[in-house]
Amino acid sequence: MMNFQNDLQSLVLCLAQALLLLLLAPMITGIVKKVKALLQNRIGSSIFQEYYDIKKWWGKPTMVTPYTSALFKMAPCVYFVTTLVAACMLPNFFGGKAGFGDVFVFVYILALGRFFMAVSSMDAATAFGGMGGSREVYIAAFVEPVIMLAILSNVLHTGSTSLSGMALRFDTVNLTVAGVLTCIAFFLVMLAENSRIPVDNPDTHLELTMIHECMTLEYSGRLLALIHWASQLKLLMFLMLFSMLYLPLNLPVVLKVLLSAVAVGVVETLNNKMRLFKVRVYLAAAGLMLLLAIVAQ
Repeated sequence: MMNFQNDLQSLVLCLAQALLLLLLAPMITGIVKKVKALLQNRIGSSIFQEYYDIKKWWGKPTMVTPYTSALFKMAPCVYFVTTLVAACMLPNFFGGKAGFGDVFVFVYILALGRFFMAVSSMDAATAFGGMGGSREVYIAAFVEPVIMLAILSNVLHTGSTSLSGMALRFDTVNLTVAGVLTCIAFFLVMLAENSRIPVDNPDTHLELTMIHECMTLEYSGRLLALIHWASQLKLLMFLMLFSMLYLPLNLPVVLKVLLSAVAVGVVETLNNKMRLFKVRVYLAAAGLMLLLAIVAQ
């Protein structure tokens, strides 16, 4: 009975953390955009603009073509739910520990959401939607092996595949060669996984260069709001993972997440979107750094 109560309490705490992250995710995206605007000598929009956008989309009607199947409506819901479930699995700063917080489950829950979004983009039978879905799958084929290498590096260091067990312990972690290489490589993979510059440009309006945003062209209303909200939550999750698992600084998690968000804005300002077929070279470089980190351990 005591174990059941402890498990229930941990589950409630993990869910509370996921809901808190869901509420904060649009603000983190707004901070990244604000940093980019300031570095480009612009005032930019408020860091709360993403909340207004979600509210605007939520109040608009959802237009769906009669030629799509039920999968088209289901995909944004699956994408949102899988992202929220993955947020429940993060190392918990409230003190709870998710019993299903295995890192391999985490990766493939996110892959399930990506799969549904890619299939739904082809379900609309538009040229740009299918192009965006195929590009998303192409990049995912390179991203997932590199993420697995990052996981392997951390597993070798901590001896655990649980996200809570993989969290850095600052009283024993030093700035080693393996730690620095893993930190840099995971940051590069994080940009690719979240469709950020230099892999993708989330703010572009040119269909020929879109990847993730190209899959959302046929969506509107609440379905579009769910997609954008889930993408913002996903970015915040990876910033937390980067801060708690790979960034060896003895600072509070909140400060490390904010520093990581600022770093994303700086990197996006200093770089341009690369050509699609150069993405594999970019991710191969990240993979090579991770292999060197594994050897250095």
